[in-house]
Amino acid sequence: MGINHFCIRVNSSKWEETKKFYTAALAPLNYKVLMSFQNDMVLGFGDEHPDFWMTCISNGPTDDGIHFALDAKSRTAVQEFHAVGCKNGGTCNGPAGPRPMYGEKYYAAFVHDPSGNNVEVVTFAPE
Repeated sequence: MGINHFCIRVNSSKWEETKKFYTAALAPLNYKVLMSFQNDMVLGFGDEHPDFWMTCISNGPTDDGIHFALDAKSRTAVQEFHAVGCKNGGTCNGPAGPRPMYGEKYYAAFVHDPSGNNVEVVTFAPE
């Protein structure tokens, strides 16, 4: 059984840049905003259904250090996620490449979003 959906909290002072980051960085994975609530302060991103949610919170602490991984269909999508994410407010936390310590076919990239969450995109697709 896989993850159905998850949500991250984003400080209101970082909302616009974090929203821009995910809108751009998740496009290579065919993710877009599929649902929104509360005047676009709760967003549901996905390919076929919203499985990644962001909610805006008042200026206060967020759960910094959240790590999550999203599946990609190809190594090219992993590479594009990393490039686009870093160009749209993210910070490199590990370029696209093999991660043999996690598995023989494990290929991933890591980017910290503008709110400090560690986003990983992974594929097991061959070269």
